[in-house]
Amino acid sequence: MQEQMKQILELFSQPVFFVRNGKVCWRNGAARSLLEEGAPLTSVLEGGETLFSAWDRTGTLLLPLMLGGRSYNASVRASQDGALFVASCSDSESGASAAALFSASVSLRKPLHAMVSAADELFEQLGQTTGAEEAAARLNQSIYQFIRLCNQMADGSELLLHRKTLRRAPTDMALFLQSFVDEVTPLVQSAGRTLSYTPPAVPVSADADTALVQRALYNLLANALSYTPKGGTVSLAARKEEELLLITVSDSGSGISQDLLSSLFDRFSRQEPGDSRRGIGLGLSITREIARLHDGTLTVASGETCGASVTFSMSLKKTALPLRSAGIVLPPSRFHQGLVELSEVLDAKMYDPNEVP
Repeated sequence: MQEQMKQILELFSQPVFFVRNGKVCWRNGAARSLLEEGAPLTSVLEGGETLFSAWDRTGTLLLPLMLGGRSYNASVRASQDGALFVASCSDSESGASAAALFSASVSLRKPLHAMVSAADELFEQLGQTTGAEEAAARLNQSIYQFIRLCNQMADGSELLLHRKTLRRAPTDMALFLQSFVDEVTPLVQSAGRTLSYTPPAVPVSADADTALVQRALYNLLANALSYTPKGGTVSLAARKEEELLLITVSDSGSGISQDLLSSLFDRFSRQEPGDSRRGIGLGLSITREIARLHDGTLTVASGETCGASVTFSMSLKKTALPLRSAGIVLPPSRFHQGLVELSEVLDAKMYDPNEVP
């Protein structure tokens, strides 16, 4: 690394370090108290060793680090002789914010229920009103979006407060992923995009909470669709690497700007006022927490002018599954999960109350 570049990086307030041949060979002032020169990179990667090794060294990679006992997000750029890491401390919002979010989601359930009941009555009268179908579809889509928002707030706050208990079960992940792809492909096609799927090349079994993993995949798919123009392709690929299953969702959009990449995991962050594509900014934080609960992590790679790829990893190691009674099985929701989870990116015509399953 050039001397002039080192002088510039010394001015950075966040930790910056350079890695060559798997070891730290230079650190700026902010990083010197957090790691030693010559330290192996594996000592600071927070479960991302396999994902870093799998990176093709193009564009920018975002992955988690552990420095000085604290969690950081690092933007990584590769060069001919190594890789430059620029770290920023993970957001440290208090649990009060997540707790307030959960309380708000509970409060929103009452007006949501009232909306659904009123809409049901209106939809029954559609046949008596001329030209109301389009307005009814828009209203119905808004209800689905409201449901998703409440779910993200409720489930997300529980996850971020570390109150969520996994319900793991032995799962054929290839079969699970194929079922997910079969369910979402018609929805992706209706949105004017193509879904490309590459299944794992070998049988893969994991002890997984499939409801949470499915939530993570929907979050990643919704993000990818929102940044992929009509006519574009969203790719989902799964592969086994050592004791990990890597699930990568890639879009064919314009890539993620460096400014946005640095705050991608900040809770409640938005790209800019009025941009609804990132919702309330919880999707990737929720997804990363689901990966962490499965002994994995989340990484993001983005090129300069091409799309982004997000990789969700989960451990394939067997876990001690607790014995539990059958308990109470809740009835399935009357709302199609795919239509709920992708309600921000699908066309309103998909929500015609006369057609929605």
